[in-house]
Amino acid sequence: MPNLLIEIGTEELPVGSLDVLYQELEFKTRQKLVDERVAFSEVRTEATPRRIALFVQGIATMQPDRTLEIPGPLQEKCYDAQGKPTQTLQGFLKSKQAAAKDIEIRETPKGKFIFLKKKEKGKPVAALLPDLIKDILASLSFPKLMRWESSGFRFPRPIRWVVALMDVKKVPLALAGVKSGNKSFGHRFLAPQGFSIPRADWKAYIALLKKKHVHLPLEAREAMVRNALRSRFGQKKIDEELVHINAHLVEEPFFLQGTFSQEYLELPAEVLANCMKKNQKVFACYDAKGQLKNGFVAVMNGKRNNLAKIRADYENVLDSRLKDARYFYEMDTRESFEKKKPVLGQLVYLGKLGSMLDKTHRLEKMASIFTEAAGRKDLSRDLERVASLSKVDLVTHLVYEMPELQGIVGGEYAREAGEKEEVASAVSVQYLPKNLGEDHHIVKQSMDLLGAFFGIIDRLDLLTGAFGTGIEPTGSQDPFALRRAGGVVVKLVRAFDIPFSLEAVVEANIKLYGDKLTQKNDLKTRLFKFLQERVSFELGVKPGTRPYEILQAVMRSSFDDLADVYRRFEILTAMDEKTLIKAAKVIQRTANMLKGYGKTPGEPKPELLIEWQERKLFELIQDKSQEVAGPISKKEYEKATQFFAEIFAAPLHDFFDHVLVNAEDAGLRENRMAMVARINRLYAGKVADLSLLSRIDEE
Repeated sequence: MPNLLIEIGTEELPVGSLDVLYQELEFKTRQKLVDERVAFSEVRTEATPRRIALFVQGIATMQPDRTLEIPGPLQEKCYDAQGKPTQTLQGFLKSKQAAAKDIEIRETPKGKFIFLKKKEKGKPVAALLPDLIKDILASLSFPKLMRWESSGFRFPRPIRWVVALMDVKKVPLALAGVKSGNKSFGHRFLAPQGFSIPRADWKAYIALLKKKHVHLPLEAREAMVRNALRSRFGQKKIDEELVHINAHLVEEPFFLQGTFSQEYLELPAEVLANCMKKNQKVFACYDAKGQLKNGFVAVMNGKRNNLAKIRADYENVLDSRLKDARYFYEMDTRESFEKKKPVLGQLVYLGKLGSMLDKTHRLEKMASIFTEAAGRKDLSRDLERVASLSKVDLVTHLVYEMPELQGIVGGEYAREAGEKEEVASAVSVQYLPKNLGEDHHIVKQSMDLLGAFFGIIDRLDLLTGAFGTGIEPTGSQDPFALRRAGGVVVKLVRAFDIPFSLEAVVEANIKLYGDKLTQKNDLKTRLFKFLQERVSFELGVKPGTRPYEILQAVMRSSFDDLADVYRRFEILTAMDEKTLIKAAKVIQRTANMLKGYGKTPGEPKPELLIEWQERKLFELIQDKSQEVAGPISKKEYEKATQFFAEIFAAPLHDFFDHVLVNAEDAGLRENRMAMVARINRLYAGKVADLSLLSRIDEE
């Protein structure tokens, strides 16, 4: 099958938009292709400040035909006493553009129903691409969007060129009035001339861009920055977040070294380094002992002439920034840090939810609730102290003038006020991780458990308040960064393996909000569904794959303990496939039997057992269930899955082959359904509802 290459050339994209592209574009492209029944082998995405590249390897040229099965009304409503079609049936057929020959009658547990079988021919993929690409782009949660031409297309920055190739063939496509072709452009300053891309070949495309001074892979640009800091500038302590930001700002990194006045070294090192980082995206330099020096390294987008002038400009701007920082720092430290706390009452929190002081008091109360739920009551007092001080720096002069330093400033001021180092550190890192694409192992290295605990209760409080007042992300709109907040919660739980009851913690949070929440109905349902999407994103599972199905099965079974969700997912995805499929067949057959039954079966009664196959199955349920339940209670999910498959697979097969479960006798039917339900609940109710797995009949 051919390959597809899409390149969208833009004006310089902001870092936040590039992060969204890396977080969502590949995932949503896969999802959209699966939804549209477009077969493919692999999807790859990359982006630089001026271009977005989407590559689909082995893409189908045609959608497959499909047969839709559409349930209709009850049979008795579709035909009169003479067997003639009623208006109900005629209306149903007209609405579906079908004829009477396309329907069939099926027996279900709820009676006889009409079912419509409708064939739908597949379309050429090239014809689907314009709408498909637009839908994918529209679904991305960019922080800000703009319109700049008459079609009203919304995007973070204006689009200047579009490349769309299926192998060597140009694919007609238009975005914001720009028609596609095969012409691209190199580095804005070093190779601005246009050039042709001959075919959709990922390796050749990357190599061609490199000749044009464009290093397309983000990892390559990050490695160039990281290696230069180590080898050329002797830096051992490297800010990985700043590496990531600079890699997003350039297509070919070029490095410039400068200095600033030693008098600024009197400021706390963290404030200095972060002031340089936030204002000019330059790296602070440290000596061999790890002490901050009066030097910096800037990353520029390609080599320049007149470097002395550029260096002087950097140094002059930095001097002004550091002079401001020193002034605000001196103003802030004239008064005790904690004395500023009452001023938080003047800061509005999410409009309807009171003030930032109200949030602080709520977090103080959540501290003991969360530490108890997580089994770490020993951290309760420290976590309460972190909550008490966490938002105070929002009313300092330094953060007011430089909002990007929030948290960092609070941590430094807490240290100066004599707070415990653990508390000050947790205040400093409360907004981490900044990048949701950051590996959870690295996140664990950047903070301790106390900081992670606060990060979780802080974000859950935001999510509970937002969802409780009807504020939810919609499409690409997420003004309160709720997707990011949810992503931080699930990443911190994964990084630190923190067990707690999500339902209990959220319920406690809802109670603390009191009557401020106006939309409490199904709040937890909506919030948990949202967090499930964040878990899927965190794990990077792709729709249509076995890991994706396993995750959905795990979350359907139980989602209350996020740490346990990760544990079950990791164990089941690493298991022997044959054992997993064997267990899945047991769950799927029992689930299919229970569908449409209409009520929850009770407990099976031995006196109603007639056939020897059902007596044998009952004995297994009575004698062997603990062999499955025991490992589950110990979280030994691989062992539980193995035992479940070995114990029930063959006997259940015999049972279904020789015993009529849907017996006419209501007592027998109820009893047999009760045994089926017991087997299903034993595993599916606590580990994973493996009925969601597809392609198991092929095994």
